[in-house]
Amino acid sequence: MNLRFRPEVHELLQGSVDIHIHSAPDIFPRIQNDVELALQAQEIGMRAIVIKNHWGETAGRAALASQVTGFRVFGGIALNRSVGGLNPHAVAPALKMGAKLVWMPTMHAQAFVTQKSQVQGLAQEIPGGLEGLGVLNPDGSLRPECYAIFDLIMAHDSCLATGHLSKAEARVLVTEAAKRGVKKIVVTHPMACFVGYSVQEMKQMLDLGATWLEHAFNDTTRVVSQPMTCEALFEGLKAVGADHSIMSTDAGQCINPIPAQQMGIYIGEALNFGLSARQVRQMTQDNPSALLGL
Repeated sequence: MNLRFRPEVHELLQGSVDIHIHSAPDIFPRIQNDVELALQAQEIGMRAIVIKNHWGETAGRAALASQVTGFRVFGGIALNRSVGGLNPHAVAPALKMGAKLVWMPTMHAQAFVTQKSQVQGLAQEIPGGLEGLGVLNPDGSLRPECYAIFDLIMAHDSCLATGHLSKAEARVLVTEAAKRGVKKIVVTHPMACFVGYSVQEMKQMLDLGATWLEHAFNDTTRVVSQPMTCEALFEGLKAVGADHSIMSTDAGQCINPIPAQQMGIYIGEALNFGLSARQVRQMTQDNPSALLGL
C-alpha cells in the first residue's frame, strides 16, 4: 500500500518507532500479519516496531519477521493466564529470545476483567466469572513472583510495563520495581477509559520511578467504548511533557487504519494540536529507541 502523508508528517515518520502493535496470528482478527506490518513500516521509513499479543510471547515471531524483511521487529510477553500469569519461568525464555517488554496482566488483569465491555469484542473472548489476576497480596504488598520477574528484566536490559493493572496496583508495582533497580518502566496507556489516570496521577507515577508514560492513539478510536477526544489526549500529553512520554498506536484492529497509517495520523494530529516537531520526535523516536536500546 502506497501511503501518502503531508511533508512534515512524512519527515517525522523517518526513524520513528511504535512500541505497541497487534498483528496476526491472533485469536482476534488483525488487519496485518507480522511480515506485512514490518514491510509497511519499512516502506514509510520507520526505524522499528514492537508486536504484542495478549496470549503469548512474540519475541520468536519478531525474530522471524526481522529475518524475512530485514527490518527491526521486536517482541515481548504479556503475563496473562495463557502463560501462567506472573510466571518467571515464562518470562525467562522470552527474554532470552529477545523480548524487549514484559507487560503485567492485560486481558486477565483483575481490574480489567470487570471492565472488559469497555473494549469491543472482548466480552465474548474472556470467560464470564473469570477470576482476574492481581499483583498484590491481601495485605497490599507486592506478590513475590514480581521480584523474580524484576530481576530477569534487569538482567536482560528489558522494560517493565504496567499492562492493564489498576492505578493502585501500578503504584505499588512501579515503586517496588524502582527500588529493586529496574531502569526501564513504562505506564501503559494511562489515559485509556479503563485505566483513567489524571494528569496529577501520571506525574505521580513518574515521581515513583516510572521512566515513560505510553500514550496510545487507539484510545481515541471506536475500538474502546468511551474513546477520549484527541484534544483530551494531547492536553494530557502536553501537561506531562515530552521528555517522559512515548507515542504509540496500539493499532492492528480491523476497524482501524493499518498501524503505519495510524502512526502518521497520530503525528499529524499532534502537530495540529500544537506540539512541536522536536516534541513529536522525542516521543516517537528518541524515547522509544531508548526503551529498545537502539
